[in-house]
Amino acid sequence: MSTATVLLDELAAEGREDRAAARLKEWAALGLPQLRCAGLLRGAAQLGTVTWSGGLAWGAQRGLSALRGDPHPSAVLLPALLMVAGVALRAGLLAAGDAAAARGARTVRESLRGRLVEAALPVHGPARTDLDDAAPAQAVDSEVDRLTDWLTDYLPARTTMLLGSGLTLAAIACGSWFVALLVLAATPLLPANLKVIGLGTQTAVRAQLEAIRAHQARLLDHLRGLPTLVGLGAHDEAAGATARHDQEVAHRTEKVLRIAFLSTAWIELLITGTLAVVATYCGLVLLDYLRVPLVPDHMSLSAALFVLVLVPAYFAPARDLAAGYHARAQATATADLLAPILDAPGENLIPATEPVRPARRTAAPPGVRLESVRVHHPGRERPALDGVSVDLAPARCLAVTGPSGAGKSTLLAVAAGLCAPDGGRVLHLLDGRAVPADPRRVSWVGQPAHLLPGTLRENLLLARPTANDHELLDAVASLGFEDLLAALPRGLDTPLGERGTGLSSGQSQQLALVRALLRDAPLLCLDEPSAHLDPEAERRVLSALRTLTRDRTVLLATHSPALLPLADQVIVLDQGIVLDRDIVLDQDIGMDQDIVPDQGIGMNQGRAR
Repeated sequence: MSTATVLLDELAAEGREDRAAARLKEWAALGLPQLRCAGLLRGAAQLGTVTWSGGLAWGAQRGLSALRGDPHPSAVLLPALLMVAGVALRAGLLAAGDAAAARGARTVRESLRGRLVEAALPVHGPARTDLDDAAPAQAVDSEVDRLTDWLTDYLPARTTMLLGSGLTLAAIACGSWFVALLVLAATPLLPANLKVIGLGTQTAVRAQLEAIRAHQARLLDHLRGLPTLVGLGAHDEAAGATARHDQEVAHRTEKVLRIAFLSTAWIELLITGTLAVVATYCGLVLLDYLRVPLVPDHMSLSAALFVLVLVPAYFAPARDLAAGYHARAQATATADLLAPILDAPGENLIPATEPVRPARRTAAPPGVRLESVRVHHPGRERPALDGVSVDLAPARCLAVTGPSGAGKSTLLAVAAGLCAPDGGRVLHLLDGRAVPADPRRVSWVGQPAHLLPGTLRENLLLARPTANDHELLDAVASLGFEDLLAALPRGLDTPLGERGTGLSSGQSQQLALVRALLRDAPLLCLDEPSAHLDPEAERRVLSALRTLTRDRTVLLATHSPALLPLADQVIVLDQGIVLDRDIVLDQDIGMDQDIVPDQGIGMNQGRAR
């Protein structure tokens, strides 16, 4: 793609850039005072440059004068001290400016990371289901850091350029008003060059960041599925695909660097050309070769040296601003990537007004009501739930059964408030009052059990961070899992790997049930709690569930006939629709008829307590 094509694409995307710029302005508002302070300090550092330049010019003049008479080191002592003071002043102000910029950038990054985590993992209300697994982690871990250069370099650079270049121009005018006029005449060319830089890098940077995110997601998928790839003999093909994706990222990065170097070359050409004109003028004046009306034809050596040193210093903030335009392009592209995570879809539920802490069983368990709920996952032709209505009384158990893909897990997620329905209402009934579904009232045991790297104790404390070892051991014993700890080499201190590596499937499920007991929420959601377990492990889980479900409202999704006696009500789902018993018996929907309740749909089962 040519540079002209890149520029045309960028101009066509102006509306999207405006939205990204508005987002960036909003994000930066929190750290703007520190960033402005950084710009002022860096601009004031030009006073140090003026000071040491004056010391240099003064020292050169005094040194040449001393050579004509009696040379003495004291002739350049005061100019040398002035140069040292100027360098120290500049270094101190720059260090203070960098520290202020770092503080402001850190404030913005921490705030943005908090917003990303809250958007991906809301404290209450439905969780996000429209995001890739890796997108929130990539956003929080690496993509927010891509804003750092924009925050620390570009935003302060505008203030630095106004103040620093203004101070330097005033100092140049004191040495030679004509040189100041030459420099000022070249200044209007800077905005045009900076605009070209911004246009030239925008599309390329966005394409690069999108390629990096896609490459990371593919690599994660390949790592997760590595055993399957090896088993199918497809690992070589996967490695080749990863190499091709890596080459694509490298190619896009090279394109960004190429455009960046070419665009900044215009700034360097402008600065070099202006300096050459000034140097030529000073040289002609010093040699007394210049005779042009209205143009000064006299200048001392110290004045010429002074202005020649300050001309590059005048353009230095503009050079920094040009470099910041690349950071701005990267920040704009990053804003486009972060926007889908931060722009949460609207919810039909009323926001919860209860305190932001997990609900404990301090009151009667809630009832659950679903009214004509409809859920349609993106990219699926058929809705996961289509007009499902459920009315579950407090402290009762509802079993949801049906073939794989029928919508059982989706129904549980909606009832728990973890998934927003596309239609209908989901309510929890508290003391007869209908309130929006809230996952803070829920303990969830899914399949497979999700365990984090760390010790067994740390995984249990996720449910109740204040619990001591005695409470943890009591919870394990109350569910009859004493031998779980006895079988582990270090008990509660047993280290677990990612996804519970080091435990069997049965042990992981037992640990998940203990965690649900420790959370002690009034609403319990069990998604296939006995899946992939051998008969003995299933028997033990069933025994623990009799204790765990006591005095709680329970939603149970299962294929296992052994778990149905726990339920007071049973509904059968197929393709997102609640079936009547006659439909279940007359149609082949891939279910074992043993799991169809004899009492019919919604009838009491007399759950064992």
